[in-house]
Amino acid sequence: MTAGGARTERRDPTAAAAHIAFWCACAYGAMKLEWALGGELLMRQTPLPRGVRDDLLNAAPGAVAGSWASVALALVGMAAALHLSGRFGPHGRFRRGLLLAGSWAGCAFMVVRALGLLGYGFAGDLRVLAGWASVPPDDAGLAHLQAQWDLLLWSPYWLLFGTCWGIAARRYRRLGGGGRAQAR
Repeated sequence: MTAGGARTERRDPTAAAAHIAFWCACAYGAMKLEWALGGELLMRQTPLPRGVRDDLLNAAPGAVAGSWASVALALVGMAAALHLSGRFGPHGRFRRGLLLAGSWAGCAFMVVRALGLLGYGFAGDLRVLAGWASVPPDDAGLAHLQAQWDLLLWSPYWLLFGTCWGIAARRYRRLGGGGRAQAR
């Protein structure tokens, strides 16, 4: 209660997680759209095997199709983040379960990727930069450059994105699928 008797509402710091996840999905989708349309924004800095990277740079049909699929996935992610924010109110049990399962799966994948348990990420980058990773001599310069970019941009991005999915999913579950706390 305030001095005037009016009750102040306590802000939930986890409420921002769904909004951050939305903007991370939006940024990822925008980058992939730019790639699908022929652009190269951050393409050379993306940690990928040489063949995959060359396919992207040469706009191979499979790489372009993959970029379009990523755009679609980003749109789904943006919609899911809006639902997690409570913007659309409570959902039925099936929809709520599907939303939570997808959110937790996204969280797990992104955090594991950021940590380096899938090859790229903090652990893998540090191994490459320290010279502990086995890298073919022809790819040493590229691997070093990609590890630097991954360490400073991609891994922190995936860690933020994945952590926000987890926090938003936990908050959504705790609030019963809506934007407001359930009556106790």
